[in-house]
Amino acid sequence: MIKQEIKTNLINAINQTDNPVLLMEISKLIDIGFADEKIIKLNKRQISDIETAIAQIENGEFLTNEEAKKQSKEWLEN
Repeated sequence: MIKQEIKTNLINAINQTDNPVLLMEISKLIDIGFADEKIIKLNKRQISDIETAIAQIENGEFLTNEEAKKQSKEWLEN
């Protein structure tokens, strides 16, 4: 495939998608458009909370969406 065909195919694919995540990732790949994104710095407590959550997920200490809905419904009924 020649360079112009590749460019045309990429442009067509980009124009056909409405997926914002995909578009953001494509943009990052070609390093344009998101240079002004705000960088968020986490404090020690936030980092600790995230690390705790990751450990809980790794240990299976979480509810599925259905389990959480059921539990919420039970709490609201009581």
